[in-house]
Amino acid sequence: MATVSDYKGREYVFSEDTSHLEIEYDFSKDAGAVGVLDMVKVKEAMVLESAYIKVKTACTSGGSATVIVGVNGGDTDAILDATSGAVANLTAGAVLPGETASVALKLDADAVIGMTIGTAALTAGKFVLVLKLAQF
Repeated sequence: MATVSDYKGREYVFSEDTSHLEIEYDFSKDAGAVGVLDMVKVKEAMVLESAYIKVKTACTSGGSATVIVGVNGGDTDAILDATSGAVANLTAGAVLPGETASVALKLDADAVIGMTIGTAALTAGKFVLVLKLAQF
């Protein structure tokens, strides 16, 4: 499984009509500073049919950190908003449904899915973002 740092600057291209993609955020490899981390870039237009986050190791913070996941430069919290992504909800074993659970999201060619760490830095944690994507 690739970590966020492994995916930076890489593009994702389909090999079939529908695909699942897992991207792991790992504090020990990706750090936790406030800011935006690119997770994956889609090369061609596609539809994000569903998304969820599996927390492997609890995320911690010296403050009240938030994690949002969405489309950089667009709907930045389309997958996980600041309420669901509050550090208090990112506990070991938690499964957080994505905002796309009931509505599919069209991604344009070259769209970048990213995560934003806000309010305060993360000091630990590991989770996997699972995406189900279909060709547009």
